[in-house]
Amino acid sequence: MHAHFYDLLLAPFERLAIGKWRRSLWQRVTGRRILEVGVGTGRNIPYYPQGIKVTAIDRHAGFLARAHRRKARLGHPVVLKWGDVHRLPFDDEVFDCVVASFLFCSVEYPNVGMREILRVLRPGGRFIVLEHGRASGLLGRFMDILARPLYRLTGDHIGRDATQLARAVGFRRLEVEPVWLDVIKIIRGEKPGVGGFEDNR
Repeated sequence: MHAHFYDLLLAPFERLAIGKWRRSLWQRVTGRRILEVGVGTGRNIPYYPQGIKVTAIDRHAGFLARAHRRKARLGHPVVLKWGDVHRLPFDDEVFDCVVASFLFCSVEYPNVGMREILRVLRPGGRFIVLEHGRASGLLGRFMDILARPLYRLTGDHIGRDATQLARAVGFRRLEVEPVWLDVIKIIRGEKPGVGGFEDNR
């Protein structure tokens, strides 16, 4: 999707709810050196906490161009660069926290992406994601019916379970906080080991 139309499509939903969810996501971010994976058009930039160093990547040049314009307009020092979650352009164990929003519903190889996130986190570092996933009960069964046609239409897997993905690659202390019904959730996990970063709070 073209970046301009993407922003136009999201605008009413951002005002109604998604902006609040983004703020809630970034209020939970800790550490000094932060990576945002899948920055898109920079919708999260207004919610970055003060006093942290954020590097943000995306693999779509058009989206990054709009993120650069949003960065300039807001005057935020975020470092924007091209990058793909399947092969993150960073050394091992360099970030205190990795953040993503609505990313793993569309990643082609989610296990590969999740392992890459684990790799670039310092021991004790945190992964936090705002994501939609399959609900329980009747709503979940309804989502199962919609999953295939919606994937063909949008390329999104509405029932993909980011918590399960994180657990499978080795994240521990996983916490799931529903923010809308049982569909939109904030998921947090920790890389095993003893971390040495200073909390930004």
